[in-house]
Amino acid sequence: MFSAKAHYGLKAVIYLAQNTGKGPIQAKEIAATQSVPVRYLELLLSQLKKARLINSNRGKLGGYFLAKEAAAISVFDVITALEGRITFVSSHEINENERVELAVSSFWERAENNLVDYLKQTSIDDLRCKAESDEPMYNI
Repeated sequence: MFSAKAHYGLKAVIYLAQNTGKGPIQAKEIAATQSVPVRYLELLLSQLKKARLINSNRGKLGGYFLAKEAAAISVFDVITALEGRITFVSSHEINENERVELAVSSFWERAENNLVDYLKQTSIDDLRCKAESDEPMYNI
């Protein structure tokens, strides 16, 4: 459903959340610790910066850091910054006489809305906490 962009992007943002207060983190450190190719990661970080989810400083001691509190960044924010709009099925014109088509379209729309709500309710801080604990978090 989601590409490697979303997966790697979330890992990078969670890592930044785990290191809040330690100063800017260089892309090569994030890449090494999260097993992400550094050049690919740099593209993702650029997209996340453009979406104003992270910031960066240049120079020898430069690097990346969260633009706001981890609790204020949702999983939805990160995924849509990297992937664009979340959709299960591309919209198309529906013939009103096709009841089966209407039922299926309605199902996908509801599933999409439920997923979007879940992603909006889950913060990067929630995932950071989960990464630092042994307790299961997911209850879909």
